[in-house]
Amino acid sequence: MGHQEIRIVILHRNRLFRESLALILAEQEAISVIFTAAGFDQTDGELTSLRPDLFLLDFGMPGRGGVDDARQIRAIYSECKVLMIDVPDREADVLACIEVGGAAGYLLQDASVENLVSNIMAVVAGEALCTPRIASLAFSRISALARQTTELSPGNVTHLTRRELEIIALIEDGLSNKEIATRLHIEVPTVKNHVHNILEKLQLDDRREAARYVKEHRLTMSWH
Repeated sequence: MGHQEIRIVILHRNRLFRESLALILAEQEAISVIFTAAGFDQTDGELTSLRPDLFLLDFGMPGRGGVDDARQIRAIYSECKVLMIDVPDREADVLACIEVGGAAGYLLQDASVENLVSNIMAVVAGEALCTPRIASLAFSRISALARQTTELSPGNVTHLTRRELEIIALIEDGLSNKEIATRLHIEVPTVKNHVHNILEKLQLDDRREAARYVKEHRLTMSWH
């Protein structure tokens, strides 16, 4: 990017937080905050002409959650990077940011301003940001998924992630989103995200169809 400023969009549910963050980042010579909003649905297509480089995105967005917003952003602004902020210190949530949302990095809830600035610079420079532990988990899950997709039933099931396979198995057991979240130690919005993705990938209308799909195709999950 040379000496050009990094053009940033801040999307966070808390107005005081995002406006304070914008003021802090305005003090950085290499950064320009070009837009702030409470959610991606409030951007109304205004961002195309602004040519953002990076989205700072709240993990805990209402509705389907920040992970789903990240997916939408990556689909529309493919050249932009997404840095998830305010992420709980739970492996499942961090992996959801990377695997499902396609985020280039994440910041935990106890991150400092110094952490934020250094992460912004690193992400825009093309560096992958995650701890060795998360990197190891991600590679393990990719490897496990590669093995499992050769054994599971045909069709779109092979496009499900390991977490989605775990969740569809629990749906078959009749668990609610809240019960699944408790069982897997993740947030309810994260579960909703996964359920939405499952239905979309399998081209199903509701949870009952998902449960029936599991039975009809006799999906066997070794971890279930």
